[in-house]
Amino acid sequence: MGFYNTNTVEEKRVNKLTGDIHINDAFKEETQKRGIPIYDAYNIQKRLYHEVEQEMLVGEDAVDRRLMELLDEKGKKEVSHSYVDQIESDANKSKGMIPARPKEPPTTNEILNSVPPRARDGRKLTGREPKTTEDLLNRIFLQNQKMLNQNKVIIELLTKIEEKL
Repeated sequence: MGFYNTNTVEEKRVNKLTGDIHINDAFKEETQKRGIPIYDAYNIQKRLYHEVEQEMLVGEDAVDRRLMELLDEKGKKEVSHSYVDQIESDANKSKGMIPARPKEPPTTNEILNSVPPRARDGRKLTGREPKTTEDLLNRIFLQNQKMLNQNKVIIELLTKIEEKL
C-alpha cells in the first residue's frame, strides 16, 4: 500500500524552496547572504504557507514570484542572483554522477606538494632554512641562561625556608 500525499502543488513547492517544518540549509544560507535574521526566514516560510492555504497563490510560478518578493522586501543586502533559479539549477545537477577527469594530468610536484610530509618518509618540510651553527649555539646559550636563572631563584627560596626552620 502506498502513501498518498495530500499536499497541493503549491505546498510542495514551498516545501522544496524553504523546507518542511524546519528551514532547509539552502534557504538558510540565502537569508544569511541577504542579511535576513533567522526569525524573519521562519516568518517568510509561514507567510507563504498561509497564502497558499488561503488560495491567494495558485501555481508554482506564483509561489516563486511571492517568495522572491518577500526575500527582496526583507533583505538588507543586495544580491545579484535569483534564489529560485539557483535552486532549480542545483536540482538539475545529478548528485550521483562521477566528476569528469581533468584535461591535464597533475604534475608529480603538485601531487607531492598536496601530500603532507610524514616522519617515516624521511622528507623534510620545505620552506624552512637550515639553522647555522651560530644560531644553534646562541639558542643553547639562552636556554642555559634561563635554567641558571631558575636555579638561582630555587636556591634563594630554599635558603629562605632553611632560615625559617
